[in-house]
Amino acid sequence: MTRVPYVPIRSIPSWLRLPGVVAPWNHALDAAGVRGDRVRDDYTQTARRLARQCPTEYACVRFVLPSAWQPHLFAVVAFGGRGDALVDAPVRQRDHRRYHAWADEVRGGLATGRADEPYLRAFLHTLAARGIPHDDVHTHLAAQAEQLFCTGYATEREYDDYIDRAGLTIIRLMLAVCRPRGADKTGPGPWARMFVEAAQRVDDLADLSTDLRAGKLTLTEADLARFGVTRIDLESGRDTPAVRALLAHACQRARTAVDAALRALDQAAPEGRLLLRPALVALRLLMDPIESRGAALTRTPVTIPVPVPTSRPSASRLIDDTLGIVHARLQVAAGMRLPMG
Repeated sequence: MTRVPYVPIRSIPSWLRLPGVVAPWNHALDAAGVRGDRVRDDYTQTARRLARQCPTEYACVRFVLPSAWQPHLFAVVAFGGRGDALVDAPVRQRDHRRYHAWADEVRGGLATGRADEPYLRAFLHTLAARGIPHDDVHTHLAAQAEQLFCTGYATEREYDDYIDRAGLTIIRLMLAVCRPRGADKTGPGPWARMFVEAAQRVDDLADLSTDLRAGKLTLTEADLARFGVTRIDLESGRDTPAVRALLAHACQRARTAVDAALRALDQAAPEGRLLLRPALVALRLLMDPIESRGAALTRTPVTIPVPVPTSRPSASRLIDDTLGIVHARLQVAAGMRLPMG
């Protein structure tokens, strides 16, 4: 599944942290329309779980995004993260029975509205409260089940299929959470797909060495053949002109995807721009340390904390990023004068 890169809180620009504007958690629950002690406790436990597992993403949501979105977003992210954890294990350690038992629990919850785990009860409540159809959930579960057997991708078409069925479905659910009442429910435009591709390509490069050790290769066999590189070359961490050329090609494709996604996001609704633009800014910053690794990407991951970028973004870029996020936030705030449901 697509993951927004983990960036240490101290490396988040001060204009993204917006210090002092974080609403109390109970206010966020009220704004999200979460009523009843048990369900509020379910969301609270879900938020605490994510604060432990993904502290930077948790902080970004709490600092940057509207209070009314936060509990529901945490529920969707917790659902996606649980499935991701079950299929991301090293190939020989993947527990098919455990994943399918979990997927059956999710499907049972979709049918009955009941579940044992607090995060799953919160997720089911979000789907019901926001009127979100279950199609993307079922598609996501099926795509993740296929990942249990995946050790790589033969072609870009296979890679694209994974992006569409596993990554895009989660982003669609997140966007549905943020959609105001009365908005068009036909789904997001091409910009959402472009965001997912950018995030997936950057994440795969950052984790390339880890995935190789786990038995999975996220660069396609077609690209390996094009550059005359074998899987053993990559697994062995060989530094050859062919390996460097292959990785440079993959890095250029990832950077191009990020830049294209940022341009396309200008066509998104305000909630889409506010939700996804900060993540794209972080992805663009992450590309500098990824590209600087060269063939070492096959030997060591891009570790946390992320190194300081080798080239600082221009002042005009920082201004554009700041104004883009602030403008989207103001538009969302204006639109949320009406109940979000």
